Amino acid sequence: MKKTFVAALLGGVCLYGPVIQAAQQEEVIVTGTRAPIEADRLPAAVTVINRQEIEEMQVNSLPELLTGIAGVDVTVSGGYGKTTGIRMRGTESHHVLVLVDGVRIGSAALGTAAFEHLQPAMIERIEIVRGPRSSLWGSEALGGVIHLFTRKSSGEKPRFSLDARGGSYDTFEVTGGVSGEYQGFDYSAALTWFDSRGIDARQPVPGRFGVDQPDKDGYDNISVQFSGGYDFSETGRIDAFIMRAEGTTGYDGNFQDETDFLQQVAGGSLSFNPLEDWNTSLRLSEARDETENFAPSGDFSSRFDTRRRQLSWQNDISFFDSHLLSFGVDFREDKVDSSTDYALTGRDNTGVFGQYGVNFHGHQLIASVRRDDDEVFGGKTTGGVGWSYAWQDSLRFYASYGTAYRTPTFNELFFPFFGNPDLKPETAESYEAGLGGRHERFGWSIRAYHINAEDLIATVCDRFFNCAPENVNEAQVTGVEGEISVQWSDWNAALSAEYLDPENETSGKRLPRRATERLSFDLRRDIGRFTLGARLLAEGKRYDNVANTIKVDGFVTIDILGEYRLNERLTLRAKVANLLDEEYQTVNTYNSFDRNFFLSLHYRSR
Repeated sequence: MKKTFVAALLGGVCLYGPVIQAAQQEEVIVTGTRAPIEADRLPAAVTVINRQEIEEMQVNSLPELLTGIAGVDVTVSGGYGKTTGIRMRGTESHHVLVLVDGVRIGSAALGTAAFEHLQPAMIERIEIVRGPRSSLWGSEALGGVIHLFTRKSSGEKPRFSLDARGGSYDTFEVTGGVSGEYQGFDYSAALTWFDSRGIDARQPVPGRFGVDQPDKDGYDNISVQFSGGYDFSETGRIDAFIMRAEGTTGYDGNFQDETDFLQQVAGGSLSFNPLEDWNTSLRLSEARDETENFAPSGDFSSRFDTRRRQLSWQNDISFFDSHLLSFGVDFREDKVDSSTDYALTGRDNTGVFGQYGVNFHGHQLIASVRRDDDEVFGGKTTGGVGWSYAWQDSLRFYASYGTAYRTPTFNELFFPFFGNPDLKPETAESYEAGLGGRHERFGWSIRAYHINAEDLIATVCDRFFNCAPENVNEAQVTGVEGEISVQWSDWNAALSAEYLDPENETSGKRLPRRATERLSFDLRRDIGRFTLGARLLAEGKRYDNVANTIKVDGFVTIDILGEYRLNERLTLRAKVANLLDEEYQTVNTYNSFDRNFFLSLHYRSR
């Protein structure tokens, strides 16, 4: 696989050689600083995916959309709606903070977000910020932050959209949406239905605890989204939103093989300017993660419902045209309601944060600090500092340092006959440096980073097989990642590559389920009303267990895409994924899709 990967990398570079002439577009983001800032001024690595790009990629799931992004490792346990791991820069899945419209989501019991149930049709934009962000957002932001923004209004006149997609595995998706403005109130709403017969999620596994269920593991999802806002003055605004997904997913298991799920996040915010250069905002929200699980016989097995209620107050004060001071308070209450009796079913956390940024003569300096007080383990202080410099708007340098932490989950702390209430938070410090440039139609960037993590939680068993989580591991991750983007005549191309070394310092082994090498190459060309494209994805091998005795081979896949614009309102799209019918896995024994085909029709009113 290593030879294949290197050949793919060299092939991608050679394809770029003759046509390097395009530039990256400037983006304004809010995730990196909790306030609007140009991405080029942020001392961190940022990826932004907008609505047009989401549609052009023709994906059926959020994990598929995130696959191939530098610094993001995606593993899926078999088909649509199945357990998904998103690891950033070699850290764990629960080291990634996931936000929806500024609201923290995810299971308080598991500590991870169910990416597999969040439909791309509900998303307007995604901001991915790599590196520690606990000094602004608190727990979980150790490897980075993935921020999803729901669909927003597109103008004063009501606009309607309708998308229909169908293809392999008896998969169908229909989405309808409307957005507009009425007497100062802007709104956006969408409804999507997704259904798939799916694939057999897992290969037969022999042994006492083996699994042998050679059936199709289907998935259905109905999602709805609404957002609205009203400007009650020149500087005052009130907003509200809700996104909800519910459905059923099947999988292979001896004790449970079907789950009814519900994911919901809702919130409202008020913002205004008490003074000309002072903006204050108040946000109230709730995120729900609910599952009801069933045995192969169809009988009820278990139920886990978690809620995360949050209240945030933030202030942003600008002065002297180049200084910004931000400060505020976050309060969060986590609750667990389950068929399993936890020793403790609720806890709260209060975080106070402050940030100062200054821009002078092309230099941007940002420093932040945060203090969290958790009801269970006590206090934790994190901080970060970063510097960036733009030279003649064509070359950029940056360097940063930050600390981060993750709070143990309810399962790790209080699950019956397993939890350990004496656990400490996992902690990490990260160093990063990067440079990039752009000139006319060509843009590039390269970054290097190093992460030291301590007090990592692992399950430890004694000789009587009594197991409990303990703070026993240390790890370090060193990596290099980068991108090149090009526009030349009717051609568009993008190359993304990374190499990382994720080491468990306690055992000297590689951290499991991380591919150390990854490359993606996208090529598109516009020909009149047609757009033709292709994507190559290459990933190196990974190990599926801590002892590194179970290897999952690397792979290379190729997708081809086509688009035809019938008129200003109608677009026909087609995609063949895994064109070469590569047999591969990202999790040992769990199947991935073979060659598959999808056709879709999209309507947009003018």
